[in-house]
Amino acid sequence: MKNIKKVLGTMLAVAFLAACLAGCGLFSSGADAASAQPTTITSVPTEEAQQTAEATIAPTPEPTPEPTPEITTKLAQLQPKDGYMQVKSLAGIDPWNDKVVALTFDDGPSPVTTPQLLDILEKNGVVATFFMLGELVSENPEIVKRAYDAGNEIGTHSWDHSNLSKLDLNTIMVDQYGRTNDAIEAATGLRALIDRPPYGAMNEELAGQIGREQILWSVDPEDWKYKDADTVYDHVINGWDSGYVADGAIILSHDIHQSTVDAYDRIIKELKNEGYKFVTVTQMIQIAEIRGKEIGYRFSNAPTTEEGKKLVAEAGTSTTAAEEAATYDQAAYDAA
Repeated sequence: MKNIKKVLGTMLAVAFLAACLAGCGLFSSGADAASAQPTTITSVPTEEAQQTAEATIAPTPEPTPEPTPEITTKLAQLQPKDGYMQVKSLAGIDPWNDKVVALTFDDGPSPVTTPQLLDILEKNGVVATFFMLGELVSENPEIVKRAYDAGNEIGTHSWDHSNLSKLDLNTIMVDQYGRTNDAIEAATGLRALIDRPPYGAMNEELAGQIGREQILWSVDPEDWKYKDADTVYDHVINGWDSGYVADGAIILSHDIHQSTVDAYDRIIKELKNEGYKFVTVTQMIQIAEIRGKEIGYRFSNAPTTEEGKKLVAEAGTSTTAAEEAATYDQAAYDAA
C-alpha cells in the first residue's frame, strides 16, 4: 500500500512539473513558438508618414526679416549718407487718405520746458520736429539725445538765432549751420539733414549756395509774442491771420516758452479728435512729393489730398503761395 502511494505521488509530481513547463512555453508547438517571437516591422512607411516624420524633426526656420521701409523722396539732401540722420519712412502712413500735420518747435532746447514737451509728446504717442540753436544744444546735449531717441526729428536753426540773410555763405556754413550740426552730432552721434533759417529769412540764391532746401511753415500762432496758453491753442485750432491748420500743414511754435508747452497737450488731443496723424518734416516732404508738389528752395507745407490730385492730373504743376507767406516780423520777435 505504501508503494502504491509512492507511485501515485511520483506520477502527480511529474504531471505537475509537466504542466508548469508547458505554461512557461518550453514545450510549445512550432506555431505557438513563432507567435511568441517579438514582432518586427518590415513594411515601408507611406510617403505621407515620412513627410510627417520629417516635418516633426525639421529645424525651425529663421524668421523672415522685415523689409527696410522705402524712402520715397527724390531730394538730394535727403538721400541716405554716412554720418547723417536717416529720413523717416512713411511706414504706417497713407499719403492719399490720411490727414497729416507736422508740429515743429524752434529755439530750444530749454532745460526746463523742452523735457516737459517731450513728456507730452510721449504721453500722446506723437512725434515732432525740433529746430535747435547750437549754443543751447551744446549746453543741453542729454535733452537733444532724448528727443532724437524718442523718434523726433532734429534740425539746425543756426547757432545763435542770427539773420542768415545778412551773413556771408562761409559764416553760415561754418559758424551757424555747421557749428550747430557739430553740436548735434556730439549729442546724438549724427548730423541733421534739415535746416530752418531764423525769421524765415532766406532767398533762393542763398538757399542754392547752401545746397539744402530750407524748412519754413504754414501756420504761425505767434506763441513767442502772445505767451498765453489759451491764445496759442485758439490760434492753432481755430486759425487766424497767420494761417490755419489743414491737411499737410506745418505748425511753427517755440518750446522755450512755458505757455506754449502748456497749450500743446490740448492742441494735440484736439487735432487727434479731428482725425490728424502727426508726421515729421521729412515725412511731410515725401507726402508732398507723392501728392505732386515740386519742392522748391523753401518748403512749408504739403498739398491737401484734393490739391494733390489736381497737381498730379496737371502733370506736376505746383503751388507756392503758402511758402511765400511764411515770414517772421524780426523786429517784433527781437522785442519780445
